[in-house]
Amino acid sequence: MDLTPAFLKQMLLETLRDPRAGAAHLLRLGFSPLVGWMALLLMAVASTILTHLSLSSLPPEAREAWAGLFGGPVRTAMLQWVVLLVSVHAIYRVGAWRGGTGTLNGAVVLVAWLQFILLLFQIAQLLADAILPPLAGVLGTAGMVAFFWLLTNFIAQLHGFKSLAMTFLGVLITSFVAVFLLSIVITLLVGVPSEGV
Repeated sequence: MDLTPAFLKQMLLETLRDPRAGAAHLLRLGFSPLVGWMALLLMAVASTILTHLSLSSLPPEAREAWAGLFGGPVRTAMLQWVVLLVSVHAIYRVGAWRGGTGTLNGAVVLVAWLQFILLLFQIAQLLADAILPPLAGVLGTAGMVAFFWLLTNFIAQLHGFKSLAMTFLGVLITSFVAVFLLSIVITLLVGVPSEGV
């Protein structure tokens, strides 16, 4: 099986039409742990590149404000990697705690695939911002809705959960906890900017 553009397009369309079927198809391919982790690392790098491209298109004041958080590309890549790692382990461990049957490798593969789809939304949003700015906001909202919809279906498929509503509730609760913990980690990595500097 080759990860050709045609295959990725087929998987993308299948996932958008029926997220659970797309996730099941992806899991059946049996990617090795090495491939899964390499894909996740690649997504962290790609996210870093797109983040800094997005920052370069902002007004100077907004760019300076965000630069305090992201800093250089290396720091951004570290933050992206931490976020993806937390996402993988939260999906796997919280799901297992709730009686799910998914594997860590399956969580890695699905998070990498979800991140790939979100990157496509981000690319479309960047292009729209340059050509038709009002459309960029619509795409941003669509990307957020797609994120929660796909994530809920991916987790349900990975762990064998039947109820999407209960899975979504679990996603919301876990997200609040994860954001709190990530804010602590990011503060430790980045630090708090000093006033007047």
